[in-house]
Amino acid sequence: MAEWTLDHLLNTAPDDFENLVAYLFKQMGYGASVTRYSRDGGVDIELSLEHFGLSHRWLVQVKRYADAVGVKEVREYSSLRYRDTVDGVIIVTTSDFTKDAEGEAAKHNVKLIGGALLVEMLNHYCSDAQSQVSSAASDTNLPDKNNSVIDGAILKSGENVLASESVVIGRNRLAMVVTNKNIFFKKGTGGMLSNKSEIFRRIGVNEIIGVHAEAKHIFLLTGSKDIEIIGIQPKNREKVLDLLGRLRADYLKGEHLLRLTRTGAQFLILTNKRLAIINMRDDSREEIKVKGIIGSQVVNGGLFKKAKLIVSESGDDVQKREIEVDDAGAWQKAIEDAVRVS
Repeated sequence: MAEWTLDHLLNTAPDDFENLVAYLFKQMGYGASVTRYSRDGGVDIELSLEHFGLSHRWLVQVKRYADAVGVKEVREYSSLRYRDTVDGVIIVTTSDFTKDAEGEAAKHNVKLIGGALLVEMLNHYCSDAQSQVSSAASDTNLPDKNNSVIDGAILKSGENVLASESVVIGRNRLAMVVTNKNIFFKKGTGGMLSNKSEIFRRIGVNEIIGVHAEAKHIFLLTGSKDIEIIGIQPKNREKVLDLLGRLRADYLKGEHLLRLTRTGAQFLILTNKRLAIINMRDDSREEIKVKGIIGSQVVNGGLFKKAKLIVSESGDDVQKREIEVDDAGAWQKAIEDAVRVS
């Protein structure tokens, strides 16, 4: 996709340019609305940000100029801060600012965004919007924040956001955004008074192997070559399970979970492709391909011991793996069923 340039912006219709700048601020985490009274009030865009009951508001004046913005314009727009009782004023232009204008802006805490910085910001936050800006555009023509972009992650064609839920992974408090094609984990980066965030992790639906739910945790199994286990602590367990359940029909087309037992940090996992023993504490693992399994049997462990499941694997010599597990009989049946259809 071509990058934004100053020439492109100068050839954009005035209304489209205002809509584009508003969209830019939306992608940066602000609420942004284009006003229709700039000739009377001197305001093109209103920005807002709310967190924990604290509300902040800025006014934006947009100038699609070829010549530098001078001190007169800065002085005029700086008065908006006092007239409208807002937190600040921002002037955005395709050109630049004179030295006197920069000095005047510093006196009144007016923020200036010149053409070079604007292009850099657009290429960082809005690379998906360029092809959609036309002379007949309105702000509804630009990609919707909820359906086209997730804080800088551009969604694919036909990809739609299903919902977002708060979760904890390890020590990270994240937003889990589920689409019909991906799961995004977003991490806040802007501090308490900002809703800026970045993509912490993305998992394609085609990478999901399965989901295992317990009382406090949900374990998401992903991977292709190696199985990865992601422990999730959801704020709303039922909603997260419902969201993951809506993806089930898609990930069942590939490798998928058949049975799982967890004992502390150790997981015994059976998919339609492999039998795996994974210890999350030291990341040790053993795997047997389902197609390589030629037999299984259960050996009683005695009064105070678990039964042992013995799995025979083909090779140059037949290898036998002993696995202590609850419900050894049920595991034996699940393995035999998987082998039959492999």
